[in-house]
Amino acid sequence: MVELDNETLHAIIPHVQQLIQNVKKGGVPAYEKEVERLQSARDKFHQKGESTGSLADDQLYLILHQINHHIKVRESIGTAQHGDVLISALERELERLQQKQLSNMGKLNYAKWDNLELSDDSDIEVHPNVDKKSFVRWKQRDIHEKREMRKIERSRLEAEERTNRDLMPELARLVDETRKEGVSFYEREMKRLVAGRAERGNKDGPEGPTLDDMLLSLLLQINQEEKMKASAGTSEHAEVILSALEYHKKRLSERQNTIHEELKTMDEEDRRKITSDSLREGWSGGHVSKPDVPVENPSKKKSTTTTQHIETLNPGASNVSAGSPAEPSAKSDSDDEEAPSVTPVMKQFASLPTVLKDIPLSLTSFPDGFNPAKELKLDLFQQAFQYLGQHKELLHESYGTSDALFLQAFESQMAGQKALARMYGRAASLFLNDVLSTYANLAKRAEVLANQSKDSHDGEEQIQLMAEDPNMVITFDIPDGPPPEHITLEGEGAESMNVSEVKAWLERRWSIFNGFDPDFRAALETKQLDRVNQVLGKMPVPKAEKVVQELDQAGILNFSSTAVRDETGRS
Repeated sequence: MVELDNETLHAIIPHVQQLIQNVKKGGVPAYEKEVERLQSARDKFHQKGESTGSLADDQLYLILHQINHHIKVRESIGTAQHGDVLISALERELERLQQKQLSNMGKLNYAKWDNLELSDDSDIEVHPNVDKKSFVRWKQRDIHEKREMRKIERSRLEAEERTNRDLMPELARLVDETRKEGVSFYEREMKRLVAGRAERGNKDGPEGPTLDDMLLSLLLQINQEEKMKASAGTSEHAEVILSALEYHKKRLSERQNTIHEELKTMDEEDRRKITSDSLREGWSGGHVSKPDVPVENPSKKKSTTTTQHIETLNPGASNVSAGSPAEPSAKSDSDDEEAPSVTPVMKQFASLPTVLKDIPLSLTSFPDGFNPAKELKLDLFQQAFQYLGQHKELLHESYGTSDALFLQAFESQMAGQKALARMYGRAASLFLNDVLSTYANLAKRAEVLANQSKDSHDGEEQIQLMAEDPNMVITFDIPDGPPPEHITLEGEGAESMNVSEVKAWLERRWSIFNGFDPDFRAALETKQLDRVNQVLGKMPVPKAEKVVQELDQAGILNFSSTAVRDETGRS
């Protein structure tokens, strides 16, 4: 038997399962009927020199053939146990196939990553006088520019292919009608096309030349040919027209074939490399639970509080490392975010008597020796349970009960209402220790943000440098001085580089650095991100944005990863 892949196993296993059910119901005749079906199909296709036409049927036939030669199966023929022996053999074979399928699933196929082009900056060697990170950016820009040029060329070819596809039937019609009617049809068609363009004021359509405009242009081109002028008024004129039309029809067909080949070549080239453009969603799934009681989401309120705005180099980043210079206030929201609001039902639930009433607010967990059964008012749990039974919408995640109450607790703590804050604590009626620790963290965080809000300037925008990935580190590579008068390029790739361009770039790099304010240059020389951000924060936003752009242009601002890479086995 050949090695079975998962696709073949996926097709065989249901057949074997169905055959087992059929044999259990119909006995030995059901098994013999399946063998006859497979044998008949095999004989039919073998007469044509082919297989059964189905790899699954081929393998199933071989499986049943092997079962028929099992010693126990052969010994049971003609006995009452023959059916049970066949079922047992089929079940063993089914188990073997399923184990084989699981084994194949454990073998990961990495072939699809063969075309993945990785950019490993550590493998790039450049001249010492050339900034390596700038050189890498040049190469990246070159790759992206070529990719964009391919996209533009593809769009042009696809548009030409669509136009030619529409033009070919019209050109074929001209050839057929001219062959039937001769010069009269050609001249009549010419007049129709000229009159149609004259009605539009000799102007193209809103999306460029129309199909009639293209046909008219072709006929005018044919009329300017020497053979057409020489044969005018003669009996050969119709043959010359027909020959010219057929020639252009042939050229159009050849051009279509050329376009198809070029597009095919582009497709093959694109498939060689895996890029973000080739990524597609493979599959997705979801499950929505229907609520027992129709629930309407409470209205959301938008906060309009003025806040300190920090612009980062990676505006799409969703996470900010713990070392960030500034953090937004807990009460500030962007225009696109909505804070959950507390409904009257939520407030009433949070106002129920709490079992933690006698526990000091400073505790993060129960003290040693604390006995909840004796010291907590456990009957209050029943009261909360009854309330939740009457208002089941509070239990639905889409209602936002936890988020709304937690936010209300945070705001209460900020306002100094400490007891009320713990009443709103998440899961207070179920996880007592969690409530204590959650409240302690909430109180600590509220105190930190309250202190920060006192020191910050409301409404003031700042530009700050932050890395999107926690593993990324921002460093500064400042020039030591102006480039030397004479530069010599050495090393691999030096012959392809222009000395004057390299020198001009180094001079511009030094010029940009000298153009910064003295205090900012001093901050850069420390190479400390906090010091640089401190000076940036004092600049007006437009000036700070320009400074950040110049840092990037001069190759002074760099990002490096602190992640550990496994290079075991690399030569």
